[in-house]
Amino acid sequence: MDKKPTYDELAARIEKLEGMLEDEGRVVQWEILGHLAEAWDRDGPPGIVENRDLAAALHLGTGAVAVALKTLSTLGITDHDTMGYASYLTQEGYGIAKRQIRTVPLEEQVEKAKGERVKGTWGKKRRSKGS
Repeated sequence: MDKKPTYDELAARIEKLEGMLEDEGRVVQWEILGHLAEAWDRDGPPGIVENRDLAAALHLGTGAVAVALKTLSTLGITDHDTMGYASYLTQEGYGIAKRQIRTVPLEEQVEKAKGERVKGTWGKKRRSKGS
């Protein structure tokens, strides 16, 4: 007779599966950032790409792309057109995408990027008064 799993064993399995989904979501986010940065470099800022073309280019479902873009947009890394059909990188998002530091959470990278930005200088660092 098969032994049924205990509540703790089921909870551990669910936690493991949730962790796998979070990891997969992060990978999708980085793939999107990389593709949008390539579009920026190729076409010039901000490198607008239609969401369905983004999904096709990355061989992902439109749902996975939509979820990742919502997270990235909430963080201020990406933005979209008024209809929500196309997306592009913000200044901070482009810098993060080009650095590709995957070991530091995106939230921390965004805070650092926003701290270095000076309004009207397109992401250049502040100069000290002595220079």
